[in-house]
Amino acid sequence: MRMNPFVFTSPTKVRFGEEGLSSCGDYVQELGGTKVLIVTDAFIAKSGKLAPLIASIKSCLGVEPLVFSDVPPDSDVSCVDKGASIARENNCDCIVAIGGGSVMDTAKVINICLSLGGDLLDHQGINNITRRLHPLIAIPTTSGTGSEVSFVAMVKDHQEHKKMMFGSPFLAPDVAILDPLLIVSLPAKLTAATGIDAVTHCIECFVAQGTNSPMTDSLCLEALRLLKDWLAIATADGADLEARSATLVASTMAGMAFTNSGVGVVHALAHAIGGKYGTHHGMTNGVLLPHGMRFNLPAAEQAFARLARYIQVSEDPQDTKAAEALIDWVCGLLDELDLPVNLKQLGVPELNNDSLSELSDLASSDPAIMFNPREVTSEDLVAILRGAY
Repeated sequence: MRMNPFVFTSPTKVRFGEEGLSSCGDYVQELGGTKVLIVTDAFIAKSGKLAPLIASIKSCLGVEPLVFSDVPPDSDVSCVDKGASIARENNCDCIVAIGGGSVMDTAKVINICLSLGGDLLDHQGINNITRRLHPLIAIPTTSGTGSEVSFVAMVKDHQEHKKMMFGSPFLAPDVAILDPLLIVSLPAKLTAATGIDAVTHCIECFVAQGTNSPMTDSLCLEALRLLKDWLAIATADGADLEARSATLVASTMAGMAFTNSGVGVVHALAHAIGGKYGTHHGMTNGVLLPHGMRFNLPAAEQAFARLARYIQVSEDPQDTKAAEALIDWVCGLLDELDLPVNLKQLGVPELNNDSLSELSDLASSDPAIMFNPREVTSEDLVAILRGAY
């Protein structure tokens, strides 16, 4: 059987290892940066974790970097505007993001404003950014979003109660520094919540109708195996460096995969719910994942079965039974990680016809839904939401 044509793009250099922050200055210099803005949140700024990062940059450039530490957990347009203003006023030409998904996405959008100027709305959407931006280095402190290698960024528009998406290969960071020491102090609940986000990336990407290829498939398969073997251990014992390393690398692998092949209905609904109710993205994905998988089962049974056998949650030769075993494993993982299993537990208020219609409309217009392996109607979205509540 002939292999289908595909394009796989991974422009980000990935550096994994302990004490990785000490190499950041070298990468800034290599990328031609002369004045750096570090984008982070208040917790990391107060934690002492920035000291080796600042020292490395200052040692290489002879200039101390600026620090913008006002990024909230659910970042928004006003935060982006504030960070971009600081970068412009101080003639910054390189950005270093250290934090979770919100920090990295904020840094990406700040970089859009700094590099391209104009109205932020002009750059919203897919492939509206058509040239290189200033150098960007991403240093994740969670294991889940994959934003350190992805082509996508999302920030909230509080006035519209929705999330704005930006997507372009030019958004991918130039360098990702993966240091497992940075995540040993991540609380168990956040370890689980960000980890289930990476699990969702693996599963949705594996069945997405994007440019799936042996390259994205292999990343999904092995990343999901690592998460199956190590996520619960990392959640139970944050000091286990082997578990932390495995989940960190798995998250980045899943990020490389989904940024090439897309995700699906689970992410589309999670974006809608998160935009309206401010729920945690990873936890929202976790609640919706079994329901999205059951909806996609008619179109994805064989792929789900392949995943199930690869991660050894089923040896059944019948695809139907193996695929069901994968869904059962996801449900069991949510229980094992003590994560919410329905939208009510997540804090979403009871959904009436108006809110169901609004969420359905938001999800229908979300770019993620175009890659779902099965066509999704408004009625389907409402049914998934009702089932997940």
